[in-house]
Formats: sequence, structure tokens, C-alpha cells
Amino acid sequence: MNTPPAPPSPAALLREADARMAQALDNFFQRSRAPIQDAIVRTLAVQMTPSAIAAGQTCLDWLNACPEALSAAFADQFRSHLDRPETFTQRRGDHPAVLQLVDDDTFSRQLAEEKTAAQLTEILRSDMLLLFGRMQALRRAALDDPDHADAYGPLPVIRALSRALNALSIDPQCGTLLIQGATAPLLDTLKHTYTALNQFLGTQDLPELRIALAAPVPPPRRTEADAGQDVLAHIQSATARGGESGPPRTATVEVPALQRRLLDGLAGWQTRLPIAASPQPGTPALVLRQLQEDARHAGTGAFDLAVLDAVAGLFEFILDDPDISPHYKAAIAHLQIPALRVALVAPDFFSDDQHPARQLIDLMGLFSRRFPEHSASHVPALEQIKAVCAAILDDHDHPAEAFAHARGVLAAWLVDENSRTEAELATEVAQLEYIERQELGTLLALENLHDLTERYPAPESVLRRLEAAWVPYMASLYVAESGEGPDWRAACLTLLQLFLSLQAPDSNAMRESRLQSIPSINAALRRGLLAQGAEPAQLKDFFSAITATQECWIRPVVGQREAVVSTFTPQRVSQQQIESLANQMAVTPENDLVLQQAQQLLEGDWVDFDPPFEGLTTARVVWVGVHGYLLFCDSEGEQRFSLDCDRLAAEIRAGRARIPEQSLTRKAMLRLKTHLSASPG
Repeated sequence: MNTPPAPPSPAALLREADARMAQALDNFFQRSRAPIQDAIVRTLAVQMTPSAIAAGQTCLDWLNACPEALSAAFADQFRSHLDRPETFTQRRGDHPAVLQLVDDDTFSRQLAEEKTAAQLTEILRSDMLLLFGRMQALRRAALDDPDHADAYGPLPVIRALSRALNALSIDPQCGTLLIQGATAPLLDTLKHTYTALNQFLGTQDLPELRIALAAPVPPPRRTEADAGQDVLAHIQSATARGGESGPPRTATVEVPALQRRLLDGLAGWQTRLPIAASPQPGTPALVLRQLQEDARHAGTGAFDLAVLDAVAGLFEFILDDPDISPHYKAAIAHLQIPALRVALVAPDFFSDDQHPARQLIDLMGLFSRRFPEHSASHVPALEQIKAVCAAILDDHDHPAEAFAHARGVLAAWLVDENSRTEAELATEVAQLEYIERQELGTLLALENLHDLTERYPAPESVLRRLEAAWVPYMASLYVAESGEGPDWRAACLTLLQLFLSLQAPDSNAMRESRLQSIPSINAALRRGLLAQGAEPAQLKDFFSAITATQECWIRPVVGQREAVVSTFTPQRVSQQQIESLANQMAVTPENDLVLQQAQQLLEGDWVDFDPPFEGLTTARVVWVGVHGYLLFCDSEGEQRFSLDCDRLAAEIRAGRARIPEQSLTRKAMLRLKTHLSASPG
């Protein structure tokens, strides 16, 4: 009787996740050598000084001659980080015990590390939140330190790279160039690896991981804090003109007794807001402006008046937003006084996208798109919003806590509602993920084959058969293991050993060693091809080419040697070549901002189409692929279509598509900033 294998323990899963993460860095420079070289040359194109050219020349020489040494040092330093994460990641609030002075090159290197890590973190935040939540649950189950759940983050990866460059005695200026040049390839590598690790952990049958998967993950915010900071600056300026000092821009302040008059009167003003069955656009804003007029006559302080003016303007722009349906506007309008109350006590309401009041209003804006009037779920969604608004209005003493609780209630209801829609999309999403893993596995296998081809000469007949037979096998392993698992790593090692067995031995001892290794290499190749369902004729064709080549290299007197495809002979790049390439790079177009906008879409974001695309005027992103494929659906999840980022960018350039601001309050804050800048005084 066959018994199912026991599921791996949390500790075993942690070890496997560590191995997969390190594997992604173990051949990073071999895979990414060309794009890193291009990035370095682009950097030199804007700074053609002798020192910069010398540093660039050193970097290009390292990439040409020693990519395997760079990768090995990178992976070794990252493994050391996994063994001792506290030595690599400085905790927040920690400070060095001794003040250290550094030279300009070292300081530039440190700035490059921090900037690159921050840039990667911002772009990868959605992938990181899900992965780190699962890793934290896994570490807790393994009785490990859950604070080290972010050990795979961009910052420790960048620091491991920096330490690897130090270990290879690469000077700080050259190291800075390499780190800057590696940013884009690192982004791709980390995104692929995070996605694969998420898929791998998602297949594990552990209660802790199921709980982590069920917990809703808030989407990352692509913040533009300048607008909120400018609004705060306007409030501070108005307060100073009124003869008050005002609180710090982002502080939560204790309200003095003399300033409580406005807060104390808000409860009475709340009852004056119209609560009607049919929405009345504009009326709530007029009531808030009336409150502002009465507050001036009552001698209210300059700070309170400035905050009141800003909140009133903010709600005017929100209630004027054409993307919000009237019923949702009516509900949002009832939050004016509670929002004013929290803004008076905590001015960071304006600058903090994560403020509970702003999160709730943003979520209500999302509900307007997700559950419009024609949606079957419109009525229950609107009832949920009315219920949480009523709860906020009833809690005069704790408005911030009331907003936070209401946001949690709405978010939980949305998760349950989305789960019903996502169940209908599960089959289609699973098929897309399967295709994506297959494509990514094929791409990575081809990159391995291309790298080995460049560094180890091999006949073309062998390479053709490897590309036709072994690459599909490795792709199937990548799909089956949801990433670079044990069998994938073993297949990579077999491929490396095969290429080594094709090289002419330097001594009799090496010849005998290679002869002894051939049976095990060929046995591993045979097992892999049989697992792919290879026919006997295909196996014969495959091994006849490889065995003949092995015999030709190891026993030169036997057979006819076939010409090799390439011989890897690292060549030093000259200054003239660098200057020529830099001049060419300098005239190439800048990055495509429209394409970048499309690539930054997240699951849950919306895109507007005019004229309708596949019958939809507004579509929700329900799946984002690693390679830029996007699956869209309508609010009910019934109509759906897929686009890649390049096609979506083309639609945007043609004026047929638009990516609206996803945050309702940030959109209004930007308009408020423009309005205040144009206002006199």
C-alpha cells in the first residue's frame, strides 16, 4: 500500500527557500552580463571624465573575464547573510557605536546602495508583502526569529552584492558603477524569484501558510508626498500670518483649551449635514464652507481656520470627481466633520497616504468602481458603507480609531466579495500562471545554456540537441517545482558537468577523471529525457552526438573532431571602444514613461478605455504576470480579456486608454495643491 509522503517540515521549507533564493544569485552576472554592460556604458555617456572611464573599463573587464567569480562571491555573501542576518541588516533606530569618516567614493557607494535598495523595494513591494508574510509565518512555525522574515529583501541583497565586491578587492568607485548597472537586472531577478517562491510556498499544505495566504495584503502605495507636504506648508504659512506658531507639519498634537472651541462645536454642526435618500451634489461642501464662515466670525484660531479651509477644499474636489457615482458621493460627504476632527488633531492627515481616514475614503472610492449602480452587489456594498459611516458619526470621541475600524470592516467584506469573483477566474489565472512558469523556465534554461556555450567550447550538433531536448526538460522541472527547486538545480549541475566533459583535458589525471564522470552524466541526461517521454530514436540521436564529441575531446585519435561554436576568450575593452559606445548610447531615446506607467499596475487597479475595449469602458486588473501580461475583468468578473504592457502602452499613447489615479484622496490632494498654489496670499 502506497502511503503519501509526509509534508516537509517548516524548517525544511525554510532551507529550501534559502537555497532557491541563493540559486537565483549564483549565476546572476553570467545571465545579466550584457544588460549590466549596457547600463555602465549609459552611465559613462553622461560623465566622460578620465576617472569615470577608468572605473568603467575596470567594471567591463570584470564582467567580461570573471562573471562566474562575481556571481560566486555574490551568492556566498548572501548565504552568509542568511546565516547571520543581524550582521547585514541594521535595525531601525540602531546607530554605529563609533563615528566613522569615509571618503567621497565610499560615501557615493553607500548612497548608491541605499538608493538602489529603496528603488527596488518600492517597485517590488506587493510581491514582498505577500512573500514576507508567508516567510514570517513559516519562521514562526519553525521556532525561528520571525523578525528575519525580510531576509530576502532588496536591502540585504544589495548589501551582499556590495560585500562581494569588497571581497574581490574592487574599489568603491567601480563598485558603485557595478551596483548601479545591476539595478534593472536585479529587479527582474528578484521579481522572478519572489513570484516563484510565493507560488512554491502557496502549494505547501501547512496551516500557518494557509492563514498567511488568507490574510488580506494591502496594496503598495505609489505615494506623492509632496502634495500633502505642500498643503501642510500652506497651513503653516496661514497660521504664521495669523500670529500663531502652529504645530509641526506631521505631528499629532495635544489641542490647547483655547483651540477646543472649533472641535467642541463640530458635534452640533454634524447634525446640520443633510441626510437624504437621494444624493445632493455640492450641498455638503457648501455646509462645510458655511462652517468656515461661522468659524471666522467666532474668532477661531488661524491654525484651525487653515485646516478647515484645506479639508473643505479636499472634499470639494472629492465630491466633484466624475469617477465617483452619486450614491457613494453622498456617503463620503457625511465624513466631512469626522475627517476635519482628525485633521485638527493630527495634521499628518494631509501628508500620510496610510492615515486611517484617507484609507477609508480611498476604499469607498474603490467601492464606487467595483460595485457601480448596475452591479448586482451595489445595494449590499452601499449598505456596508452606510453602516460604517453611521458608526463613525456615532463615535465623536475617537474618530481616528473609528475610521481604522470602519476601514477594516469594509476591507474584510471586500475580501469575501472578491473571493467569489476570483473563484470563477481561478482556472483562467492558473492556466496563465502555468504558461508563465513554462516561459520563464524555458528562458532561464536557455540563459544557462547560452552562458555555458560562451565559456566552454562545444560543437554545434551538441548545442542543437541540448536546445531541442534538455531545455524543455529543464522548463518542465521549473513548472513542476514552482521555481528553481532541487531537481532544477541538479539539472543545472548536470549541464555544467556535460560541458566540462566536452573540454580537452589538460593532463592524464584529468582525462581519467573525465572518463569516469561520463557514465553518471549520461545517465542523468537519459533519466531527464525519458521523463520527457523521449523515443528510443531520439535518445540514440541525442547520445550519439554527445558521446562522439566526448570521445573526440578526450581521445583525440578517435573520430573526426567537429568545429566548436565559440571559444570564450575574454578581451579587455579599450578606452576608444568605451567612448564610441557611450556616444552611441547618449543619443538613444530615454526610458518610455508610458510603458513604465503600464508596468506599475497592480492587482485591483483600474484602467479606463474610450472607446470601450472588448466591450468594457473600465476594467479591473485581476492578475499581473512577471513578464508584463495583464488579465482584466469587469466589476462582476464576467467579461475579461488579457493585454500585455506594450499593447496597453500603445493604447494609452493613442488616447484610447487612461490609467486613473487609484487613490481618491491623493487625486484630490494634488488638485488642492494646485488650487492653493494659484490662490493669492
